[in-house]
Amino acid sequence: MSVEGGGSGGSRRADVARHDWRTTLVLVLASLALVHSALLALWLAPSGPVREAAGGSLLASYVDPYFRQSWDLLEPSSQRVDESLWVRARVRVGKDEVRQTPWLDVTRADLTRTRNDVAPARVHLAGRRLATNLNNAMFGLGSSGRRVVLDSYVGRPVEELRDALQGAGVPADAVRGYLDLDTMVTRFASLYTQAYADQRVVQVQYRVGRRIVPPHEQRDAERVTAVDFEWFDAGWRRAVRGSAEAQAAFDSYLADA
Repeated sequence: MSVEGGGSGGSRRADVARHDWRTTLVLVLASLALVHSALLALWLAPSGPVREAAGGSLLASYVDPYFRQSWDLLEPSSQRVDESLWVRARVRVGKDEVRQTPWLDVTRADLTRTRNDVAPARVHLAGRRLATNLNNAMFGLGSSGRRVVLDSYVGRPVEELRDALQGAGVPADAVRGYLDLDTMVTRFASLYTQAYADQRVVQVQYRVGRRIVPPHEQRDAERVTAVDFEWFDAGWRRAVRGSAEAQAAFDSYLADA
């Protein structure tokens, strides 16, 4: 009987200990939450005796490192990065004559066409998506890799570009990512400039740029349109002939401009 009683008593004591531990933990967490809420409330409160008594520098040392937010993060219309893709081509205008088109701002044209379109066609969104992905790829190449892609690879196999990038110390993943995008942008530029020039495109070139939107507190003095793009250029690439359906889509797209 005494053994059973001792066992039952030990079990009750263990239950009480677990209950006390959980209660203590809940009380501690609740206290921390109350202190945290009070500090944030004081930080957000207008200047006054209570806030001054708490110490402005003390509040700042707690709030700023972990909980500070810029108005840019809360503003619905905030755009942190503006990106741009330009393309141009060399087109054959005679048996031995080639003419070069001007640079065509693809993303600006897209924004103009889709400004009031709630359901734009996929082709209208391709330029900006390519610009975003290509900018990331260009940054990934580093300065040595970006110098490599400036070379013309007309009539040269893509393996030479891959070897040159690897020889410049570019990581293998960055090389693969860039080469995939180079193929996509070359095809896009070929179809786009073919529709623009309505003549046989033999070579294409692209450039991509990025600029950072000024901080919110500076936007009254400096607009994003006043910020210079950081441009990354690629050399000339041999044009790619697309399918009839693909070319018709681009022809229709530019005809609506």
